[in-house]
Amino acid sequence: MKTLTIIAILFFIFSGNTFSQDKIEIKDSNYKFKFDLPKGWKERKVEETNKKDAISYTFDREDGKIAIMLLAFKVNEVKNLNDFVYTLEKDLTLNIPKIDGDYTDFDSGNYDGKSAMYKDSEFTEMLYYYRTKINDGSNYTYLLRFIVPSTRFHSDIKTEITKLAENFSPEL
Repeated sequence: MKTLTIIAILFFIFSGNTFSQDKIEIKDSNYKFKFDLPKGWKERKVEETNKKDAISYTFDREDGKIAIMLLAFKVNEVKNLNDFVYTLEKDLTLNIPKIDGDYTDFDSGNYDGKSAMYKDSEFTEMLYYYRTKINDGSNYTYLLRFIVPSTRFHSDIKTEITKLAENFSPEL
């Protein structure tokens, strides 16, 4: 009886911690980044290349209104940001719609990036491109992609995406 009581107590302690999770925390020490998502999101898939030089994470909001793709690449040198953006925009497997407007540039010291909105008749997307700028070490590039059905995209969704993007950071 005593053993059964201890097991029941442990079960409630551990199940309480599992169900009270307020966010998803991704800290990838291999690709040097951190990304947090609030409650209401689920990780769909994680895939890494055989060479261990790129990884892809995908997430869905539980209501189906937004999907996220996060790509991380290991690179040997500081990558030209414009070349990185151009390469991903032209990658047919990513099927990125046409850009709608201009790029917004940002710089955070050891990394910088660009963001832009992309649209077609089916989806409106917000993409954030990042690159690290470490002269004496390994470098990384990242694509953080938010995909929303165009019929569901509005200013509140755009504000939410901006806040979610602020939860991503290279960990150098």
